[in-house]
Amino acid sequence: MSSDINLLLEKATSPLLLDIDWDTTLHIVDLIRQGDVNPKAAVQSLVSRLKDSNPNVVLLALQVFESVVKNCGQSVHEQVACRAVMEQIHDVLRTNPNDDVRKKILLLLSTWVYAFRNEPKYRAVQVRGRNTWRNGHNDNNNSGNDSLFHQL
Repeated sequence: MSSDINLLLEKATSPLLLDIDWDTTLHIVDLIRQGDVNPKAAVQSLVSRLKDSNPNVVLLALQVFESVVKNCGQSVHEQVACRAVMEQIHDVLRTNPNDDVRKKILLLLSTWVYAFRNEPKYRAVQVRGRNTWRNGHNDNNNSGNDSLFHQL
């Protein structure tokens, strides 16, 4: 099934798209929630799409990533909140020259820091957030993020 998720991610993040493909994105979410796709494989596939040289592909991948994290629950949260994934996302933040990509990563990281603030097992998110802000990156749009994660 990991090849299926890769094909769906290619479709959802096609450089030809002008906006998010919600049908494909929701299909990806459904496959993960139903257990048809391993959460670890899905997260790794998403992280690999973040390394694309086309900023449109990366922005679409970030939108899919956001939908997956918001809708697929603890099994995905555990994969995203591991140190290796946080470091890979930080590497994209550090190396991607596109301002929109960097802003979206900062917004997602800020949202995750806030959403997982009371979860010790997701400590890697807190550490990455602190280190990111300490290194001069900042995003002050985290007010109200609690409502984004009402199901956590």
